[in-house]
Amino acid sequence: MFPILLQIGPVTIYSLWILLAVALFSSLLVVNKLARFRLIKLSFLAENSLLIFFCGLICARFLFVAYNFSYFWDIVITEGHPFELLYIWDKGLSAWGGLLGVFLSIFLLARKQKEDFLAWSDILVISVLFGMVFANIGAFLDGRNYGTPTDLPWGVLMEPSQYAIPIHPVQLYAAFYSLLIGIILYHLFNHKLFKSSGVITWLGLTLYCFFRFIEEFLRGDEANLLFGLIREAQIYSLIGLSFGGYMMYRYFRKYFQENH
Repeated sequence: MFPILLQIGPVTIYSLWILLAVALFSSLLVVNKLARFRLIKLSFLAENSLLIFFCGLICARFLFVAYNFSYFWDIVITEGHPFELLYIWDKGLSAWGGLLGVFLSIFLLARKQKEDFLAWSDILVISVLFGMVFANIGAFLDGRNYGTPTDLPWGVLMEPSQYAIPIHPVQLYAAFYSLLIGIILYHLFNHKLFKSSGVITWLGLTLYCFFRFIEEFLRGDEANLLFGLIREAQIYSLIGLSFGGYMMYRYFRKYFQENH
């Protein structure tokens, strides 16, 4: 893999960070485009962008530290290095935590400023999916979130993994289905069936959690297992899939009752 793009003296430029920057930029472009479709004020996002960013960053770091509590306990208490909790450049960030922080901060700000949170959520779901395409490519180059062994011709050797044989490039699978879902939602964004605030969000949540649940069967990196059988991310995916599917069912049942 190619975790380091360039190294000049003490300065190291990581491929993951570059791709994450591209992911953020592409997400902002999509937000700008979709906000114009729905005639939503971009000033809401612009005025609160710094707060939203730091909320996402803090939650991403907090959840990573919580997942690796025993390690950080030793670092902070035993070795006496509390400031390592803030060392985000060690790539210790949780994607789930980051998304939670972003959506939670926007939800609270939208309530305070009387903005339509679900309308913003529809836009953000699509923009995040396009951003995740680049984020997953970055994870592939960095060698994280790797897959299980495979005999398929596109299997890859990945040095940081625990396997010395070709494995599934699950990061690229994730990039592909994120792009696919993003394109589908983008084209449905202005369809009359999906113009009601929140519908795109529930559909995006349902589709993403469905594919993520399947992806986890091909993941070979370490994860917490429930009953030694199901990975922790699959539990979250099942919850998201169930909730998103239920909200979609409620919406379409009401829609067809009112229009037929």
